[in-house]
Amino acid sequence: MTENDLCSMVFSVEDNLPVRCVGDWAEQKIYLLSQYFGIFSEGMKRKWELNYIEICSGPGRCINRRNGNEIDGTALCVLKHKSFMNINKALFFDFNNTVVNVLNQRIEQIGATNAKALFADYNNADELCITISLEIRPTSLNLVLIDPTDCSVPFDLIERIKKTIPNVDFIINVATGTDFNRNIPMAFQNEERAKKYRKFLGNDLFFKDLTNMDLCDRRKFNELREKFRMTYQNSLKEIGFNHFDIELVEHYYDILFAASHPRAIEFWHKATKIKYDGQRSLF
Repeated sequence: MTENDLCSMVFSVEDNLPVRCVGDWAEQKIYLLSQYFGIFSEGMKRKWELNYIEICSGPGRCINRRNGNEIDGTALCVLKHKSFMNINKALFFDFNNTVVNVLNQRIEQIGATNAKALFADYNNADELCITISLEIRPTSLNLVLIDPTDCSVPFDLIERIKKTIPNVDFIINVATGTDFNRNIPMAFQNEERAKKYRKFLGNDLFFKDLTNMDLCDRRKFNELREKFRMTYQNSLKEIGFNHFDIELVEHYYDILFAASHPRAIEFWHKATKIKYDGQRSLF
């Protein structure tokens, strides 16, 4: 049971503050972020001023809706990481004031004086990026996690962030197995439904492509998802990102990594070599 993206039935057993309800797959995403964050912050600490930014941060603590286990969310995972000492500033944005207030309480509890949670609507790219520009120098190196529950973060936000802090790598949670599966077939038939995905992709090429229309009509959704991924990556290429990788989180999400420098993708491949279940990748 959730209300305003927070569990309405239980509070954290650790600090008695609100928690976010999540599925089993959330732990895989958090593990992946932790792996990369450590390699990124250790590898670059002597060369750059480093910052971490999270959009759609949540309250910092999560509860598994299936088994009741409570865990640190992405924000606290980063703040408690042993390599967080290498970070100059950490900014966490959410559109829910209650969530922001709860996360700020948790930030204060762990004594992270170089971190803060802030209210922001990701549909207002200019306002969000003005806040970033007041906090972070454009000459720094930045890691940005964008972690929504659907494909609703408009591409112009990513473009605007890139202009504000040019040296930036993105980890983006893309809901290809949930939002995409439920709504894309209808979006091909309904202009109003398609608007959200056009904003997400940064153009209307996906919906104008006759091949994609045919794939949708024939219900070839695996191929259609792949075309959706490639359209999104092509948009990212147009603003300077040339190195990509995708980690699938079961059948729910794509965790997309996008970077403009080959060193970043080397770090990413190193981070993803040992999987969440402990199995080491062959490559």
